[in-house]
Amino acid sequence: MLDQQRADLLGQIAGVRSQFGDILQRRSHLPAVARVILKTEALAKSHRPTHLFEKGSCPIIGGEDFGHLLVSVTNTGLAELEKDVARGTTADLKADVSTLRRIEPYTADDAAGEGGVAALQRLVEKRRPNQLRIRLFRHGRSRADDALYEEFLALARALKLEVPESLPYLADLRLYRVRGITPDVVPALAKFVGTQSIGLVPEFEVTAQYIPVGQLKEADFPAPARGVEYPVVGLIDSGTDPANRLLQAWVVDRDEEDVPKADQDNAHGSFVAGLIANGYHLNHQDPQFPRTQCRIVDVVAVPKATTPLTEDDLLNTIRRVVTKYPQVKVWNLSLSRKDMVCCDDAFSEFGMELDRIQQKYDIAFVSCAGNFEELPLRGWPPEDLGERDRIHPPADSALGVSVGAVAHVDRPNSRVRPRDPSPFSRRGPGAAFLPKPEVGHIGGNCDGQLNYRQVGVLSLSTNGQVCEAIGTSFSTPIVSSILASIRSGTAATMSRTLAKALLVHSAALRHGPIDADELRYRGFGVPGDLSEVLTCPPWQATLIFEPELQPAKKIFARADFPIPKCFRRPDGRVEGEFLMTLVYDPPLSPNAGAEYCQTNVDVSLGTYDVGKNGKAAHESKIPLEPRDYSKLYEQHLVEHGFKWSPVKVYRKALEATGGQRWRLMLNLLYRATVQPAAEPQRAALVVTLFDPARQKPVYDEVVRAMRTSGWSTVDLQVSARLQARGRG
Repeated sequence: MLDQQRADLLGQIAGVRSQFGDILQRRSHLPAVARVILKTEALAKSHRPTHLFEKGSCPIIGGEDFGHLLVSVTNTGLAELEKDVARGTTADLKADVSTLRRIEPYTADDAAGEGGVAALQRLVEKRRPNQLRIRLFRHGRSRADDALYEEFLALARALKLEVPESLPYLADLRLYRVRGITPDVVPALAKFVGTQSIGLVPEFEVTAQYIPVGQLKEADFPAPARGVEYPVVGLIDSGTDPANRLLQAWVVDRDEEDVPKADQDNAHGSFVAGLIANGYHLNHQDPQFPRTQCRIVDVVAVPKATTPLTEDDLLNTIRRVVTKYPQVKVWNLSLSRKDMVCCDDAFSEFGMELDRIQQKYDIAFVSCAGNFEELPLRGWPPEDLGERDRIHPPADSALGVSVGAVAHVDRPNSRVRPRDPSPFSRRGPGAAFLPKPEVGHIGGNCDGQLNYRQVGVLSLSTNGQVCEAIGTSFSTPIVSSILASIRSGTAATMSRTLAKALLVHSAALRHGPIDADELRYRGFGVPGDLSEVLTCPPWQATLIFEPELQPAKKIFARADFPIPKCFRRPDGRVEGEFLMTLVYDPPLSPNAGAEYCQTNVDVSLGTYDVGKNGKAAHESKIPLEPRDYSKLYEQHLVEHGFKWSPVKVYRKALEATGGQRWRLMLNLLYRATVQPAAEPQRAALVVTLFDPARQKPVYDEVVRAMRTSGWSTVDLQVSARLQARGRG
């Protein structure tokens, strides 16, 4: 069996050499790239063939889908690889050989994406763009990377193209814009040995249609109250209507440096802004809308529909304004990419860049899931639409908050009922099976033909009009308003991860148990209003932890977890409901494909009683939710993707569960190929214990149990604004 595997692999290596023979022979300083595909059983065991593909042969330089590795190829490296495959006798080399399914060259069609070079060439012929975006491989060796870049410049000159322009993305990405494109140069650019991907420059848009309802009245749009310090949301959109004095009372500053007035259409930005500032009042004080109100930093970034907004222009605006307005911690992005849905094996460059910005500036981007508009629209329970209704970038940002839409009212011809996911709301999961969208909110309803009169969301348009519209663009600002209010709703500064954890936790608590099929469409639910997020009724207690897991120890544990006396039956067994939400920022590797998130943090709450051997043993009692997630995907993919998610929810209604002593424990795990960082892994954990019958004194008894166990307790100090609302 092993001999046959060796023979097959040697034949495949010969195929790689044949594919790149001319380059490897005549330009020995230029490395090529091959794809190594692991067997399913190797992936399930987290095995990486690092002894076979090491520095002296063909080192691993990145990844794609789970179990798809990219390796750097040179003549000498291939020779060393052939020797190890053919005659390797160590146990490690034999084990590595047994894990491989095949080795194949990375081709021009791989670089060109779906449909290959021919499809990209047809697209260029049809759209006649002046520019393409090319991503070069990074081999991690400066000499090789520099040589590829010089060869890339020489190719551009030979094709009579303009000098490639470097785009300032993440340090680990080598992205270039090439101008002067014609269809006949596409094959040569795609075939270039350094090209990892080639395609049109991504463009973004904001779209909606509006039904006029009437003129705005002051009663429907209250002005900011004097003396009240409101949270601020940064709105990156098409700009707000400068002539609407009621709306402008909520705008603290306006930035229109990148879009001249002549190129502006402020309808979409005004609609989004109205919901940030006064969504509750605009929608007839419907209690399904939160009462949160936020001021706005108005960034005009999106020009009229006739002027395309390219990804790099949008990113330039974002980078500029997050440094210009450092006080803004939540930014609303009710826009999406026009021509791409999220895929399993890779995060978008735009999403990864947003992650870097969020980490650098301690901010949160709240993005819409995107709208699916193929008729007839989806109902509920949903029809299977394949991959066509997956979320749009930038909703695949691993660290941001992605928002879907739910219906709040219906009519006899409506496609879904209230509280169902809206017919147009795009679904997850995100790349690498991350749960996306994390939450939903009201975005309207419609019939199968996209008619939405009297079932949409109300907000502002231009010319002082109140209009009706639908879309995830309009559920997103409601969540932005809640998130900004959470982060500013306490007297002390709240971390970005804790604010996100409280948002998701509120959604999960309100919604109740959720299965895997629903998670893809509605996330963990619809979060509550601010007072609901930051306060506890007597029958509920919420504990907040922000531990630091040290790389050397990789564990955080607290014994004597406070089980309230009212959860104990007369026989000592425990019954009651537990919900836990974990959010953390993992180290990120932009070249790792689906293994972008480099650490996994898990939470375990369970019993810690002494067994017959005289030692205390931890037994977890609160499982990850949804428990049936693996029914949607192969288990090994879930293990490598979903369980590495930086957002996790755990839930269990315990019934007569034994155990006197309880313990909370967090575990840290690094990817197999990652060296532990020097910095600790920080996390935010929210744990709620509650009585579903709303009768037991859970809050008081948890506090009492914490004091008895010697736990320090500090109540969450809510802001004076929230205290005043509570007294009201």
